[in-house]
Amino acid sequence: MLEEIGPMIGNTHSESTATGKAMTDAYHLAQKIVKRHVNANDNDVILFTGTGMTSAIAKLQRILGLKIPEQAVNYCPFTHGEYDKCRDIPNEKRPVVFLTHTEHHSNHTSWFETLADVVVLEPSDDLTVDPDALRREIIKYKDRPLLLGSFSACSNVTGYIPPFYELAKIMHEHNGYCFVDYAASAPYVDIDMHPSDKMQQLDAIFFSPHKFLGGPGSAGVLIFSKELYNNEIPDSPGGGTVKWTNRWGGYSYITDIEVKEDGGTPGFLQGIKAALAVTLKENMDTDKIHERELELKEITFRELTKTKSLHILAGNIKERLGVFSFYIDNVHHNLLTRLLNDRFGIQLRGGCSCAGTYGHFLLDVDVKLSKEITDMIDAGDLSMKPGWIRLSLHPTMTDDELAYICNAINQTVENVKEWQKDYTYDRHTNEFNHFSSPDNSTSISHWFDLDS
Repeated sequence: MLEEIGPMIGNTHSESTATGKAMTDAYHLAQKIVKRHVNANDNDVILFTGTGMTSAIAKLQRILGLKIPEQAVNYCPFTHGEYDKCRDIPNEKRPVVFLTHTEHHSNHTSWFETLADVVVLEPSDDLTVDPDALRREIIKYKDRPLLLGSFSACSNVTGYIPPFYELAKIMHEHNGYCFVDYAASAPYVDIDMHPSDKMQQLDAIFFSPHKFLGGPGSAGVLIFSKELYNNEIPDSPGGGTVKWTNRWGGYSYITDIEVKEDGGTPGFLQGIKAALAVTLKENMDTDKIHERELELKEITFRELTKTKSLHILAGNIKERLGVFSFYIDNVHHNLLTRLLNDRFGIQLRGGCSCAGTYGHFLLDVDVKLSKEITDMIDAGDLSMKPGWIRLSLHPTMTDDELAYICNAINQTVENVKEWQKDYTYDRHTNEFNHFSSPDNSTSISHWFDLDS
């Protein structure tokens, strides 16, 4: 990007210059590469938007007309300053969105802020997704004007892969639409928006290329069927979205959705980088990625289960992507994460992985305990906030690297009582700080020093 693309950077809204033409062509080629990668067809629209899946799903929700800005209450008639009344529509006219219990916040909480009723499907006894739950629930809403299903292609907590194609078929059998969130799995699996069974087609997908090898700094990706688009006005009117304007207030928008919904100078470098990351994934070959994942998962299950006090979440699910979340009896998740960082240089993630609802199921948090926890959090005390440690495997990992990580985890569990003496706990941040660095500061200011 630095050596070949960098010298040719120019504004994509100008094709009269070599640089402008080069960037415009590169941006459109990037769109084609990503669409081809997911088996999108000519009836599908691609938009590079924001920094990841969160931006993409918000864009789709706005395009569908499901979001009313909070401050609109100041201008809506008969609301008397009440935001909910601004969104008050008869139930029979209200859209419905169905979610699984495995969603992360971006495909869960975001729907609460729309006009849609949100229905979270009850899981089966083993905490997997039950398609029959969707069949039961969707019948209850058969007369609603818009039925949406927005389902994870893979849990970012456990690596569990829900049967989303079966869910898509159920949605289409009831004249609904199916969206799939590939945020956790896109770097590792084949993505097919149009499988051989047309009833299983995916009407929209979203993912975050920054999670791909080589992808940090890329744009979020939203791809959806033109059938979902019925807008005269673009979500972000601006440069590049109009055919013409005049001095008397006249204007006319472009009708091509991919142009119309890409207002202003687009993030062409971000889109190009997304396409390059996708191309690298294709070169790695998903079959080989899968083969390597099988080897790494076998090692991880074998080594982590040596520690009796370690519990792998959804450990009963062997068919998963390379995501392992676990907790240790009587050891705080953030303490273990900090010790692995400080003593071994290992970067794992402690917390709830932005999947608090799934966490309630995985950790068996009932209504009473949940209320106690959330009341304390609202009061500024995070000491009861539960969580886990997440280990994400990557096909480029070597066996030796994974062995080092697993051995470090087991060593830390064995020595945690002694090692934790060097740390203090802050209940307001839920973090552990080493006595030598009480504010847990990291020196990064020199990154911005252009004189050094």
